[in-house]
Amino acid sequence: MPLNRGYSYLRARMIMAQLSQHKLTAKVPNIPIIYLPGILGSKLFDRTQQRFIWGDYRGVFTHSDYEYRETTENDIPNVLATEQLHQFTIIPKLLTTLVTQELKDVLEVGLGYREGQDLFFLAHDWRADHRQLVVQLDQEIARLTALFGQQQPFIIIAQSASNLAVRYWLRHTSDENRQRIAKWYAFGPPWEGTYHAWSMMETGYYAGSRHFNGFSPDDIAGYPSAYQLLPCDAKALDSHGGEIENFDLYNADCWQQWRIGPYKMGNVTAQNQRVRDNLPRYLANAKTFREAIAGECLKEQVVPQTWYLSDNNLAVTQAIFARDRWYLQAKPIAKHFPHIAPKVLAKGDDHLPLAGLLKQRCGPLVRDKYFQPWGESFVFISQASTHRALINHTPNLRSLAFDIATIRKQRNR
Repeated sequence: MPLNRGYSYLRARMIMAQLSQHKLTAKVPNIPIIYLPGILGSKLFDRTQQRFIWGDYRGVFTHSDYEYRETTENDIPNVLATEQLHQFTIIPKLLTTLVTQELKDVLEVGLGYREGQDLFFLAHDWRADHRQLVVQLDQEIARLTALFGQQQPFIIIAQSASNLAVRYWLRHTSDENRQRIAKWYAFGPPWEGTYHAWSMMETGYYAGSRHFNGFSPDDIAGYPSAYQLLPCDAKALDSHGGEIENFDLYNADCWQQWRIGPYKMGNVTAQNQRVRDNLPRYLANAKTFREAIAGECLKEQVVPQTWYLSDNNLAVTQAIFARDRWYLQAKPIAKHFPHIAPKVLAKGDDHLPLAGLLKQRCGPLVRDKYFQPWGESFVFISQASTHRALINHTPNLRSLAFDIATIRKQRNR
């Protein structure tokens, strides 16, 4: 067993002991949990090659076709998202990167959940429009309601981008479905988008560095979901800190004028041309989606919620165009533009500025990792090192376990 896997199990046992000390381990029925992974969080299976192209070392050491191809309702997609990515294997039986395994350990060891029985991971193609995930969530709620009964409440846990789908679902589903949600836990919800989505369209994503295989900029720029993660009101500055006027990230002409994403390269490949052709539609759909989940909505607020955020890092709040390229990440901005860095960088995790997330919030802000309003709505601001680490940060996992145990106890009195 890899060392990180052993540590994860021991931590889950420690949290279980703490729950026992607070008399929160009574043998009562669990509230079924539906977990929605974020970007890169589900394995991708290629039906033609009959293998997983994303989900372990083969997605890094071998070249795969990661271009997203939209299908109609009657088509069967060639690439399927069939499994949750609990751990990313680098060297089989020796070296793995844990994704949701640590959360799964806490739920199973600490609270007695079992995957497939009362713990359900909703794998989905994270490249697609988030409204497809909305449909999947609606179908999963219907399936589990038929399985557990009309009176059964459910818990939703969502990571990063998938929280946008949950918000959209809550605003468009029935009152009966909203009443079925006992609690919604949102880990790093990108309510106002992130410049990181734009950055990936410029540089791609390479899990093992650029020396290995990964997702090219054109791959990312062909994903409808990536456009739905763009910053809602993107601002762009020049190297002196002056604002670039009439800049509209949701206008395809702006992308061409400022050589953004698919217009960055001079070489036009067939895939690059497909991205350019689809760009106006992707942007229009993303804008419509964003408008549908913007601001406050009573339908969403009636559901108890806890948000897990971090302010242990710096995140980009405005883009910089200089030296014939875009600067969209905190470290290069701090290095090359220290004179305007305070203007464009703010506290948060490495993807999301904290201030933007708190314009509308679900409850009081909490920073104490031991004393929290268990069972109620609140926002927990921790010191998780990065956006991705939010789901594995020990104080967050402890908070999640205590809150679920409290709700379970309250509902079984």
